[in-house]
Amino acid sequence: MSGRTPEAGLPFKSVSGKWQVNTITPTLRNTVTDADGDKVNLTFEVWTANADGTPGSKVKLTDANPYGVLVSPYVNSGAKAEVKVAAGRLKNNTTYMFHTNAYDGSLYETTWSPWATFTVRAGIDLTLPARDDTSPNPNQTIQEPSSNPEKPLVVNTSSLSAQPDSDSGGGKEQCGPVSKDGGQVCFGKPVPADKGPKMPSTLAPTESGGAAGVADWCEDDLTLVRATRTLVCENRKVPAYYRKDGQVQATAWFLFQRLISLDGVNSFSETLTVKPISIPADFYRIQLGIYQHLCEDGCDPVEADPSAWKGAPDWTAGDTHIAYITSGYLWDDSTADKQYTFKPDVQINGIIDPVGEETIQTIGYQWSLGGVSDFDEVRCDTKAQSTKAGCVIPAYAPTYTFNAGKNPQAAAHAWLIQQATPKTPGVQSAGTPLYYLPGGRDGKNRAVICDEDGWARNNHDPAAMNSSTDTPDCDEFTFNATYNSGGMPANLGGLNPVSSGSKCIQSYATKVDGKIHLRNLPGALTTFKEVCGRSAMSGSQNRGSMGAFSAGFVNNMRLMDKDAYWLETNITGSCTSANSDAWRCTMTLK
Repeated sequence: MSGRTPEAGLPFKSVSGKWQVNTITPTLRNTVTDADGDKVNLTFEVWTANADGTPGSKVKLTDANPYGVLVSPYVNSGAKAEVKVAAGRLKNNTTYMFHTNAYDGSLYETTWSPWATFTVRAGIDLTLPARDDTSPNPNQTIQEPSSNPEKPLVVNTSSLSAQPDSDSGGGKEQCGPVSKDGGQVCFGKPVPADKGPKMPSTLAPTESGGAAGVADWCEDDLTLVRATRTLVCENRKVPAYYRKDGQVQATAWFLFQRLISLDGVNSFSETLTVKPISIPADFYRIQLGIYQHLCEDGCDPVEADPSAWKGAPDWTAGDTHIAYITSGYLWDDSTADKQYTFKPDVQINGIIDPVGEETIQTIGYQWSLGGVSDFDEVRCDTKAQSTKAGCVIPAYAPTYTFNAGKNPQAAAHAWLIQQATPKTPGVQSAGTPLYYLPGGRDGKNRAVICDEDGWARNNHDPAAMNSSTDTPDCDEFTFNATYNSGGMPANLGGLNPVSSGSKCIQSYATKVDGKIHLRNLPGALTTFKEVCGRSAMSGSQNRGSMGAFSAGFVNNMRLMDKDAYWLETNITGSCTSANSDAWRCTMTLK
């Protein structure tokens, strides 16, 4: 391009420039109308922006052009002209100004367009794996045990805030009466696994407790509470000591294991296992048994006969055999659309005979007095959404897993919002669950995020659809059926309310050189401080990613309003850039 003085020129259809960072090299775009019907191009010129809104100094956009301008190829009237700026010429999070003039090979526009201000923002470029239509759906019923309770959300609408609740606490010493000669036996507080004697090495691997075959993960004897949606198991390392005139004379050690199994429609069971760790010669005999079970109204314990013990609950010094017994609970499922909360409890009765003590000592141990956990609560219901009555551990947050092989666009979008935004929604390792909102306010949350008429149709790439019959969808994450949704108002317990989807990270799926990419929407500013995302993508993949949620996962996990759950996208990224400036990653299936 020469330095000729501009002469007569051509009018512009649009003078507002849009900025997009869809590739490593940024692109400037504008639209031109050629009044006389000739093909035209646009000359682009970029300047720094002063604080008062005036242009500062011209930016040299390429090494080859000393004038700091870029000229588009010829385009037809009404078409978009675009040019790529050399990488590194413009700084992220910096405001610039640009203007254009039309040029048809012989005439220059005498007047440049008005200045358009733009800010360079971070770029998104996720390269997706090829879609596999044969990819099998994950088994959503397989749920790994967790030791971290996530209770349902508690919404305080008076203060317009919402926070999870917790009531976990430690235990206390439980003692029997003092005998006439000053003797007394006590069960102490549970202690960590590294305190007191180790489990006896003489136990064979086959000598398992009542959790074997039901909750094998509990048979590692770790002293903590763990649960799935239908199982809760706790191991407690508990000392039993004999006092004389207030001074401890001897201590025996036990591992108590309690397993609650929600394995019935209107019933559930409890298995109590006793594993002696150390019974010194100071004790002649120790006998344990179930005194009684406790439960709230509507829940009736079914006590097992003492003959139901597997292994006698009777030990002498040095004896370490295992004993366990299974008891049951029945609850009233006769009334439809009801919900109940139970905290089943058990009282143990002990008879301890210390050597040299004239009086045989008695002692009681109540499970709830030895410590409490959010996992102790059982929720049973006869809600209409489920085909039958049943119970769950509501403080256990189950995990919904995407079929990322079949739906990589939806999986990559959710992964991006989980990894690149401050709220990390649904990430178990971050402790930031999703909270279920049945129906998503009948679509009102979705209307806020995907509010513009035809937003996905106007912003999608047809080449990124699964087939010619596939239609684009606006995929919002977090999901509209959560209290985490950007469309959920704060006064209704919404955790991340925004006024519209334009406040979210905006992206779209596009096909480039035979591969599908997820990229930021042209013209949309991205700061990675957003609390939500919307993406124009394959409708088939968007709907397919949640196909197993409503009918299967929600019913199987008996999800109710405000229940916590996690999202596993089943996809991960290897990123050359993953920070507040840009996320550019190659995605692979887990």
